[in-house]
Amino acid sequence: MKNLSIFSLALVSLIAGYTIEAKAQCAAQPSCSSLGYSYTGSTSDCVNTPMKCPFNTSYFNCTKKADMFKNMSLNWTGKITIKPKTYYYPSKYGYVFATGIDTGNGAVHLKINGIIFQGSGHSQGMQFYAVPVQPGDSVYASFFSRSEDRIYFVPFRGN
Repeated sequence: MKNLSIFSLALVSLIAGYTIEAKAQCAAQPSCSSLGYSYTGSTSDCVNTPMKCPFNTSYFNCTKKADMFKNMSLNWTGKITIKPKTYYYPSKYGYVFATGIDTGNGAVHLKINGIIFQGSGHSQGMQFYAVPVQPGDSVYASFFSRSEDRIYFVPFRGN
């Protein structure tokens, strides 16, 4: 009788284990869109290799070319003027554009994180600069505050 009780208990435990396992396998499957796979357009629209939804391969996730170019375009309305001979620390991704008159011997330069950039020379000593920067970079322009000097930070639209 004792052996029969142990056998019965083991049988009940085994059945209960299968029931719990079966319930776990019957759980509702998440939707592709709830997992972030929401794009159904052409994969040629993607910059990177698209990640397809494991449940429905017509849904995928990728960085779209149109979004990338839209976010990487310059936001000229967000332009900030940088004063010469002062440090500027951008809080967004963007470009520093500058023009300054060099009086000779490289007196005018743009320094980003301690690296000195010499401009491309133009007429009458005017130098032009276009340097990409990111948040936390330090920007210093050794310009002389002439009326022709211009130093701007222009952020990307995607910031």
